[in-house]
Amino acid sequence: MRTPRARIYTAALLLTAVGSLAACSSSDNDTSSVSSATDSTTQSAEKTNGNHVDLSSFDLQAHRGGRGENTEESKQAFETAIDEGARTLEMDIVLTKDGVPAVWHDPKIEDEKCSDTQPATPDDPQFPYVGKNVHDLTWDQISTLKCDKKLADFPDQKVAPDNHILKLNDVFDLVKEKGADVRYNIETKIEADKREVSATPEEFVSTIMGVVDQYGVRDKVTIQSFDWRSLKLLKEQQPDVTLAALYDETTWKKDSPWLADYTYEKYDGDVLKAIQTLGAQITSPGYAQPYDTKVGDKDFHPVADRDYVEKAHGMNIRVLPWTVNNKETIKYFIDNAGVDGLITDYPKRGMDVIKDLS
Repeated sequence: MRTPRARIYTAALLLTAVGSLAACSSSDNDTSSVSSATDSTTQSAEKTNGNHVDLSSFDLQAHRGGRGENTEESKQAFETAIDEGARTLEMDIVLTKDGVPAVWHDPKIEDEKCSDTQPATPDDPQFPYVGKNVHDLTWDQISTLKCDKKLADFPDQKVAPDNHILKLNDVFDLVKEKGADVRYNIETKIEADKREVSATPEEFVSTIMGVVDQYGVRDKVTIQSFDWRSLKLLKEQQPDVTLAALYDETTWKKDSPWLADYTYEKYDGDVLKAIQTLGAQITSPGYAQPYDTKVGDKDFHPVADRDYVEKAHGMNIRVLPWTVNNKETIKYFIDNAGVDGLITDYPKRGMDVIKDLS
């Protein structure tokens, strides 16, 4: 999942579909304001399914396939997440210059993740490709990259040797080959604040849904985005598609370029009202402010607390926060807040919590 926050922060098997797939708002916001951490927040992790969540339908989503466990968005990651029981494979799509939907998070080819091997054609003037925008490179050029570097933020991550960037088709093929019953949460990786470095919302919608329909998996797909222009377009053109509205405090704010017509000002800071009007079935907020805090921290302020969840449910909106990695914090969101699902870099850890609460 793309998080605009990354520019600020360097950043069981019984599950059945809930009809959802799949990254904190300003303090002067009413509906979406973050709640204060309380004693009940800290203590909630000690409860056992006190909020009576239907754990058989809880939507545990493997963020980028589970990048805490395996090389992000690799075949190895997606296969492992399926084997561990994740209900949904969460992934990002960036369009190449020739319109191929690459399963990749960043607008650029990052040196910390990938290495050049050889040019796609002799004397290619764009070589080397590391450091270039994905949207400025063809699929043939992208395919030469080896992306198997271990990320420092995930010391337990198992490297997928000789990993190459996948196409969306590859993920659908992998799931079909395994005969797995999973959903897909696909993010349109549009850079709303730097629109020249990515494809347009129209191109994203047309390309992604073209592949989705080619594989006949429309009923298993959610499209998520921070850039709500693509969600608005889908609602207008393909209203049967499940939508998830991503946001955090860097996008849900005044004068934001991310919100299409559903602006902070128009809705007086009420993010759930904006999402309801947009027509998205899922709200997907960054899980806490500050973002990297956890249950037990003095400054842990969950965004999707119980009040938030109850209000969303009253508006027929499901709640799916991102990206929750700490075991006790995962437990809090399930057991106390009562969310419908969550996105995590550690699907096995999430499944362990679900099994403990079952």
